Amino acid sequence: MNVRSVLFIACLFVMFPGSFALANESGITWLVNYDGKGLPSSEWKVIGNPNATIDSEGLRLVDDSVEMACFRAPWKWKSDQEIIVEAKVKVLSVSGSRITGTQKKRNASLWPWRDGAAVSVLVSDGRHHDGLVLFPTSAASHTDRSIRMNTTSDFHLYRLIIRGRDMEIWVDGERKVTGQGAFWKPTDSPEPFIQFGSSAPAGLGEAIWASVRLGVRKITTPPLKDPVKITVSKPWDIPRKEVNHTRPYLYDMGDGLLLMSVAQGRDAFYEPYGLLKSTDAGKTWEPISGLDQLETTPLPMLRRPDGTILGMSRWTRTQPDGSVVGKTTYMNAQATSFTMEDNRIVLPKEFTNESPGDVIICERHVWNDDDGGATMVVWSRKKVKLKDGRTRTMRMSHLVRSTDNGRTWNYLSTIGPGGEPAVVRLTDIKMTAVIRGGGSRMYQMFSHNAGKTWTEHVELEVGKVLPDLVLMSNGILACSFGRPVSSLMFSLDHGKTWTSHHVISEKIRFNYTSIREISPGRLLYVHDAPEMNAMFIDVQRAQ
Repeated sequence: MNVRSVLFIACLFVMFPGSFALANESGITWLVNYDGKGLPSSEWKVIGNPNATIDSEGLRLVDDSVEMACFRAPWKWKSDQEIIVEAKVKVLSVSGSRITGTQKKRNASLWPWRDGAAVSVLVSDGRHHDGLVLFPTSAASHTDRSIRMNTTSDFHLYRLIIRGRDMEIWVDGERKVTGQGAFWKPTDSPEPFIQFGSSAPAGLGEAIWASVRLGVRKITTPPLKDPVKITVSKPWDIPRKEVNHTRPYLYDMGDGLLLMSVAQGRDAFYEPYGLLKSTDAGKTWEPISGLDQLETTPLPMLRRPDGTILGMSRWTRTQPDGSVVGKTTYMNAQATSFTMEDNRIVLPKEFTNESPGDVIICERHVWNDDDGGATMVVWSRKKVKLKDGRTRTMRMSHLVRSTDNGRTWNYLSTIGPGGEPAVVRLTDIKMTAVIRGGGSRMYQMFSHNAGKTWTEHVELEVGKVLPDLVLMSNGILACSFGRPVSSLMFSLDHGKTWTSHHVISEKIRFNYTSIREISPGRLLYVHDAPEMNAMFIDVQRAQ
């Protein structure tokens, strides 16, 4: 092959990279194939009562009832095969839950896409199952992988490549999700199957299916090797009879003292929080008198160099003069007594409160600085006007610093867009942040100058709520996050790549999580599904 030919092929690869990836069809045996030109054949079992018609573009499938309505076909699988699933589909509409009143007896999932959706593909190898769910603005796995995109303007070709417990997601020839550990959920069917259509009773939707097919081939690339080995203990409950607590925020004060702030309301601004303490590595917890069921309960907590404990209230309020005021709590070393006074938080005008509903929220991470001061993570939620006269809510995450022991917090930097930020210091000057982004994916940023400036955010392939970060003593960076399940992922290169993903619990509630390393290599993991509970997770590098 001459140089001109090589250059020509290279140019084509740059212009159409996905075409070359999908052009490698060698070795695939297509076992199930639906072409959209007529109703699915007898190999497809009808589930429910699909509202299905054929038009010039394909099978128009409407989900307009409280029953699931889909088509399912069996197939045969061998352990040395990888699975390829393709669906060419255009979403027309998807609505939210329509389960109301007595229909709630159907036990619809709180997060319905976890168990199915109005427009979905589900595939099982007889051991595990997962697949694809489609919404107007995103394509996603049934768990925590997501792609922000427009699914309604045109047909798109979606491809799943499943190897063991990994599941890549491709769109129009471009890989969008690496999917390590994404094909994880134990299946309820011993027979492999592929299914498309509506797979959940909660939700309405309509889509046109041009084609659906499933094939197998010898594994071309071995499943990704998990570089981290975890051992999860049996969980234990953290009961509380007199109050319903959710959404945990853990703090290790050292000297055997753990603190945990917990929400005690219905997920609203200025809801009450409680502060609990444990002296037995998180096995039992007791509320701290005077800091329970209180709007001003401290949430970020910090052991100061003199041994005392500093905490700031999650909620702040705008004063008549425009200043933003919260509460600072000063506790003794054993967290048995405290005093409380007002503090003041100062952000630039573009982020500070101006309208009713604007709020600045103190988040979970705060640390001591070498000069005796402290740095805290906050996020702002503010209404801003658009050029067309409409308003939108802008969420931004920031760092603020105090040099007067928490009485005043002045702006240091803006981390990036989104709320519920988690920040971890990697070295004296390097940091990374993971933020609940504006969509279904989390965002990540880095700082190389001790938080003064931050890189542009990148979208992670996972989401979605309240990430927590811990740099463990063995050098492994851990990130917990939730919804629709409670998850944990790890990085061995300080967050540059996340190569180890684990679902810790598939039980459902808020699915807010929190982690702390309570001894070398051991995380305490707390989450609130279905009730507040905890477990130990031992983490080590895989051999």
